[in-house]
Amino acid sequence: MWSRVLKYSSVFWPGGRWCILAVCLSGVLLCAGCKSFGPLTLTPVHSQRVALEPQFNEGFYRVTRDHTYHFYLQTVRHHAGKGPTRVTQIAIINVFWRPIPGVTPILSSAINATIRYIVITPGGIGMYQGAGFVRLFNSRGARVMHAAIVDGDLRLTGASGYFKDALGPSRIRGNFKAVHQPAREIALTLRARRHTYAASYSDRIR
Repeated sequence: MWSRVLKYSSVFWPGGRWCILAVCLSGVLLCAGCKSFGPLTLTPVHSQRVALEPQFNEGFYRVTRDHTYHFYLQTVRHHAGKGPTRVTQIAIINVFWRPIPGVTPILSSAINATIRYIVITPGGIGMYQGAGFVRLFNSRGARVMHAAIVDGDLRLTGASGYFKDALGPSRIRGNFKAVHQPAREIALTLRARRHTYAASYSDRIR
């Protein structure tokens, strides 16, 4: 079928064969680009530590008037054993500007997002913070936004209780997605901030 399309395109549109090939190739590269980063992974800088895949099962986002994208990702795991074994992982990502293909110059050191990764365990809370570069694959306000952290850095900036830092300085990279639910994103982000603040405050007054 494609050979027939290319044949007739060269008759009615000189040079059309190469234009169609270019369009097809760019489409293939675009689709591949959406999936080329793999699952969201935190890789410790120190090689002796094990990489972590949070596998967030909930994600919500909103866009403000100044075109800032706010993401909230969360997963809750229950481990077998005695006593409370609930572990909650949260990622709060703020993307301040999105690149425009062919318009925005992108440097290897470009940063357009802040990243906050929170781990809540029965024994304490740990918060990692950093920055990185995020690509957005859907238009503003899409029902589901597919995105990817091209590259980012994280390090532990606060901990309370008996939290143990199992990552250390880390790199974060990979795909994620979120549903467009502004009210849900605001409510969960505020709850996470209150939770971490309350935990750190209780540690300070002991």
